[in-house]
Order: sequence, then structure tokens, then C-alpha cells
Amino acid sequence: MDYLYEETTVYIILFVVAFFASLIDSIAGGGGLLTTPSMLLVGISPLNVLATNKFQSCFGTFTSTFNYYKNGLLVEKKKTLYFGLSFIGSSVGTLLVSRISNDTLESVIPILLIAAAIFFITNKGPSGVKKNEKLLIIFNLVVFAIGFYDGFFGPGTGSFFVLAFIVIKGANIMESTAITKLLNFSSNFAAFIIFALQGYVIWYLGLIMAVAQIAGAYTGSKFAIKNGEKVVRPVLVVVSVLLSLRILLG
Repeated sequence: MDYLYEETTVYIILFVVAFFASLIDSIAGGGGLLTTPSMLLVGISPLNVLATNKFQSCFGTFTSTFNYYKNGLLVEKKKTLYFGLSFIGSSVGTLLVSRISNDTLESVIPILLIAAAIFFITNKGPSGVKKNEKLLIIFNLVVFAIGFYDGFFGPGTGSFFVLAFIVIKGANIMESTAITKLLNFSSNFAAFIIFALQGYVIWYLGLIMAVAQIAGAYTGSKFAIKNGEKVVRPVLVVVSVLLSLRILLG
């Protein structure tokens, strides 16, 4: 791989970026906002960036999931079903990512992310909202669709999963964050497998970033668990707004 900078420098930069990306992602999602552009800036080709980013992200989302589970927050009864739906959705999205234009997504997603930020600001209830029984019927499709989106495009996946569990399932923010990490791991892992089979993963760089991902995810999820909704809610708002600006400004 030919980098724009000296190889050791690239490894150090991306290690630090991966740590902070994972720390933020473990709380509110949006880690790709840091890792993806950083990897592009050092001269890595787009498909290699997508593949390696999914590989190293698996380690962060798995670590966060384990921490939330260990602390009794992963309580969703249908988590196995949703894991499978997210995995399948992401697989389909990843297979299509090089064949379909994402111009429409780039126009619509910032609007949805801003709407998510507004929701997190205005919804002050400690236990989210009441279950919407009619929407529960289509919730499986929602999980599949968000998984598809993560495999196809990616930014904001965590915010969308959290929002879906709060609005449709009536879960509180901490429980929603916990199940989101599991489903994000599922979608990352599915995309990674497909990219790996296609030969796009930069293994050595991915493993270096994976170490930082584990450290960042452990630190971030511990901090979120200790401080609860008072930390997670504002971070969700900030991440949603920043992701919107990042996509709009290119």
C-alpha cells in the first residue's frame, strides 16, 4: 500500500483517530465520521477504506456490546432476530454499494439526522416514549433497512438504530444504545466478511486500528454506563448534527 506519508506516521495517526472514533461511537455512534475521512486523507483508496474500516470497527462495537451486556443493559428479548436481520441487510447493502449511486442518500440522510437531533433534544422522558403497536409490525423491516443502509452507506447508523428503538419499541436511551451496539457489530461484521472475500481489507493497518478501537470502546462504554442518559443524550445530539454537516459539506 502506497501512503501519502511515511508508513509509521500513518499508523500512529490512524491509531489515535481510531481510539477517539471508537470512544464516541460506543456512546452515540458516528465513529466513521472520523475514521473514514482520515483514512482517505492518508492516501488509501475508497474500497480499501470501506473494507478496513468495517474490519477495525468490529472490534470496537463488540467491546461496547460486551460492556453493556455485562452491566445488564442488553435486555432486548428479540436481539437474536434483530442481529440476523441487521446482518442480512448489511450484506445486501455491501453487495450493492458499488453498483448503485448514493446521491439520493446523501441528500436525504442529513435531513433525517437533523430530525433525530431535534427528537433527542425535545424528548425529555427518562424512559423514552410509549410503544407504538402499529409500528411494531414493521419493526423487523426497519432493522433490516438500517442494516442495509450501514452496508451501503453508513454514517448515522447508530443514531437511526437508537431512534428506532426509542420511538417504535419504547425502550429508554441506555437500553437502546446497548442493543444498537450489538446490531452495529452485526452490520459491520457482515460488511467485513464480504469485503474480505473480495480482497479489500488492509489487514495489518486494520489490526493496529483494532487495538485502539478496543481501548476506545471500553473507555467510552464504561463512561456512558456510569453517567447514563445525561451523557448519552447530548452526545447523540452533537453526533447527529456533525454527521449531517459532514455529509452536506462533503
